[in-house]
Amino acid sequence: MRNFFLILIIYTTSLLKADAITSYFFSEALGYDMYYEIVLPPSYESNPDSSYPSIYFLHGFGTDYSWYVALVEVFETMMASGEIRESILIKPDGFVLPYLGSMYTNSDYNGQFEDYIVQDLISHIDGSYNTIDEASYRAIMGHSMGGYGAVKLSVKFPELFKIAASHSGPIAFENIIPDLLPLLLAETGILGYQPWNGIVSLFMFNASAAFSPDVDDWPYYVDLPVDYYGEVIEEVFDLWLGHDPMALAQENVDYIQAHKFYMDCGDDDEYLFFNHSDSFSEFLEEENIFHEYLIYPGDHFTEVLNGNRFPHSLAFIENSFQVAELFDSLGDLNGDGNVTMADFNLLLDFILQTGELSESQQLLSDLDLDSTIDIIDLLMLSDLL
Repeated sequence: MRNFFLILIIYTTSLLKADAITSYFFSEALGYDMYYEIVLPPSYESNPDSSYPSIYFLHGFGTDYSWYVALVEVFETMMASGEIRESILIKPDGFVLPYLGSMYTNSDYNGQFEDYIVQDLISHIDGSYNTIDEASYRAIMGHSMGGYGAVKLSVKFPELFKIAASHSGPIAFENIIPDLLPLLLAETGILGYQPWNGIVSLFMFNASAAFSPDVDDWPYYVDLPVDYYGEVIEEVFDLWLGHDPMALAQENVDYIQAHKFYMDCGDDDEYLFFNHSDSFSEFLEEENIFHEYLIYPGDHFTEVLNGNRFPHSLAFIENSFQVAELFDSLGDLNGDGNVTMADFNLLLDFILQTGELSESQQLLSDLDLDSTIDIIDLLMLSDLL
């Protein structure tokens, strides 16, 4: 209950200023204006012909886009120090009443919040700012509800995002009932399930409004996935599973082989969401999909809200941008921005031992990434011409 009031108290102080530009646009999916914060890189105004990677940050439930001031501070500090490249940070709004969050999901009750992100917002950002409109240079990250949204949208729309980072997100629904049901029942009194009973109750109503809304069921207009005896209602929980990030990742496994995932969670997380990260990490390990997974000492909120986790996720995203840049540069041995016959001749001379490549050229010559430069790389280079 303490954390429930913590959310409401912090929400009322969310007008704290951050070093970000507040803007808005009309969302066709939602039918009204939506606000967002955006942080532009230092060189943005002076380099109008440059394009930058974009990083979307999705906030948690009970908060709005103006939260996570520490993220902006860490982001700007890491850009200034050169730890990460100049990029564009976007913090969209996923807040909706009465349950304080949309889960970034299309819902008959909350509205079409998934379409608002993947159709309206990305189109608006790419059309209004100098972004690199490629999935390899578009990352999505978030905390709690936002961590869920980041992973879900990346695996459901692999053509949009190839990099996802989740801080304390519920990303494997196989853990929701066994982990949260005892906590939900412990909060429940003689009036039964009520959203104000406590933090877990509020989350369950929040998630139900996204995954199993029932606009005819007064007064709460949701169907919870458990009955008043604590038994799972299978037909309702099946609706939830249709929005399960791990189930969606399993369905789209062939399309996310090149994805990169970062996950972390506190070992004292109130929702036990570290079990979600465990399960998702095991799945990625089985599929040989690149990921980084960290458990740290802490609860669900503190280490994220104070910014201590963001250097880890932002560094991971930067590394992923570097890998994308390397793949884009493979074959461009002379560094002129194009793969031409001049690059082919350089590699041919090297293989015939009549020329010498620099260390960076050798890296760009290994097109099949087998740590050996040979005729196979030459044949692959010829295919690029």
